[in-house]
Amino acid sequence: MKRIGIIFGGANSEHEVSVNSARSVAANLDTALFEPVLFGIARDGRWHRVDAIDDLASATGGTRLPDLEGIDVVFPVLHGRFGEDGTVQGLLELAGVPYVGCGVLASALAMDKLMTQTLLEAGGIPTIPSMGITAETRDRALELVAHLEFPLFVKPNRSGSSVGVGRADDQYELLRAIDVALEHDDVALVQMAVVGDEIDLGVLQNVDGSLEVGAPLRIHPTSSAFFDYEAKYTSGGAELEVPAQIPEHISVQLGEYAKEAFSTLGCDGLARVDFFVGEDGAITLNEVNTLPGLTAFSQYPRMWQAVGVSYTELLTRLIDRGEHRAVSAH
Repeated sequence: MKRIGIIFGGANSEHEVSVNSARSVAANLDTALFEPVLFGIARDGRWHRVDAIDDLASATGGTRLPDLEGIDVVFPVLHGRFGEDGTVQGLLELAGVPYVGCGVLASALAMDKLMTQTLLEAGGIPTIPSMGITAETRDRALELVAHLEFPLFVKPNRSGSSVGVGRADDQYELLRAIDVALEHDDVALVQMAVVGDEIDLGVLQNVDGSLEVGAPLRIHPTSSAFFDYEAKYTSGGAELEVPAQIPEHISVQLGEYAKEAFSTLGCDGLARVDFFVGEDGAITLNEVNTLPGLTAFSQYPRMWQAVGVSYTELLTRLIDRGEHRAVSAH
């Protein structure tokens, strides 16, 4: 039986999402094949080896680095900075421990939304017109984004799970949203609103390196004007239509774009690629998530369940791919 080190928590605003994702992963592992070993990262960045997910909240002390001896494969169930951005992946590379998901470079690139857009646009994939604002350029924000039309969405450039995201319909709301986003990151990403349905696709890499795309998923927010944090992680916060009822040619094009984005960024194992599709069929890529949410409400597992891949089988395939990649690299 292989020992799977599940890393969760993290010193960032997505700590609680990671905890919930890890709880789902631990509960759905194939216990005939894998034994979970839990490594929690507290909000202060200290590492704790715990017996249960909930033990992390009351853990004291901790270490600056984890003891990974005896771990066969690590499953980093981490979202956001200091986890999904290549930092933990770099630690695992140095430790020589196989792990699930994207490597250092792809994780870092995908976490930086402005950098991702630059690369994907160069590859011919349409993305959202955007502008980055920092604390140094905040006083000139209105001038810098003058070419973008309201309404605008503002988000931290290197964050996820819709933490710190806001909508602005005028200049006052824009400046306020920028200030909120800058509380979570040193760059606030200002983007034009794209009119259309949000359609997300999951990419899964097989052991042999080939790519598969799960069922397209359409998001219908019910509790807010957009798919915010509450809608993502609250039961009833959004209706998820999967498989999304969209024309076949749109589904095929989305799948091609998703795999192309995956390959362009050098992703590995898994990714969720989010798009907007207009009434005229125009496709715009929104984000690439290298470690998408894996909670009971998350899209990624549901995309694969819709094509006959159970949550448990999905986890097994991801672990097998991570182990195989490490063996191939040596």
